[in-house]
Amino acid sequence: MTDLSMPAAGSDRFEGLSETWRFRFGFFAAYGTPGLTKTSPEYTAAFRALPMRQRMKLNMNLLGFLFGIFYLLYLRLWKKALVVFGVGIVLGVLTAALALPSAVDTTLTFGLWIFVASRVNVYHYENRVLGRQTWSL
Repeated sequence: MTDLSMPAAGSDRFEGLSETWRFRFGFFAAYGTPGLTKTSPEYTAAFRALPMRQRMKLNMNLLGFLFGIFYLLYLRLWKKALVVFGVGIVLGVLTAALALPSAVDTTLTFGLWIFVASRVNVYHYENRVLGRQTWSL
C-alpha cells in the first residue's frame, strides 16, 4: 500500500488541510468513496488492509457527530446542513404526531447523528476536491 497522507508531487488540491484530512482525501482519491449502500471491491480491500485506528479515521468524524449541522456549516456544506436540519424536523414532527415514546425519538435522533458522522468525510471530499455539493444525503 502506498503512503496516502501526502498528495502527488505538484498537486495543491490538499493545500491547507491537516494530516488527517490529507489521509482521508488521499485514500478517497486512490480508491474512491464509500457508497451509501455498496462500495467498490477496491475500496473494500484497501479499507480492510488498514489498521483499526485508520479505519475509524476514514469511517467516522467525531466533530461531525458532536456538532452535526454546525460542523457541516463550518465545512461550507450548507446544502447538506439544510437537508439534515429538515430531516431532523420531519423526524421530530412524525414522532410527536404519532405519539411515539421518547425512546424512539432519541433513537431516531441518535441514528441521524451517526449517519452524519459517517458521511461528513465523504461530503467534504466531494465539495473540496471534486467541487460537487448536492442536496442529496
